[in-house]
Amino acid sequence: MTNRAEPNTADDQLTGALEHELTLFTRKAFWRFWTTRYPEVIGLDQTTYPYLAVISARPGLTVGELARMFNVDKSTASRHVAKLTSAELARVVDNPPNARTQPLQATEEGRRRVAIVQADRAAWLHGVLADWPEQDRRDLARLVARLNADLDAREQRTRGR
Repeated sequence: MTNRAEPNTADDQLTGALEHELTLFTRKAFWRFWTTRYPEVIGLDQTTYPYLAVISARPGLTVGELARMFNVDKSTASRHVAKLTSAELARVVDNPPNARTQPLQATEEGRRRVAIVQADRAAWLHGVLADWPEQDRRDLARLVARLNADLDAREQRTRGR
């Protein structure tokens, strides 16, 4: 990876501007919530919540699968899952056919807390985008989905090396 102080081409400048805007968006859209609201409201932090959200959306994932999804080692994923299970927000599902794997599932309380965060963030985002034309909102959703898919594909290629 090249580390340059100044962008050299128009494409470099565009990429630099995009990186800057994504950093600001992340800070404004999510960090503020996690430092001011959610720890008190739902007892989760910004590192544990994503695990619960994924477990809630995709029951049956294992710690190993979560580690790969979040690009962390298995012990890191295990620590986050342990926090969730000890708080009774997620649980290990019995898996008699393969006792070595331990599929995870969000508890009813875990799903409730995920729903609180999702509804709150969706309402905030709806308010921010309220004056945008519908096509602009559709385009933004499509382009962010494309960016996420490309990030996933790049991660898969990197792991395959």
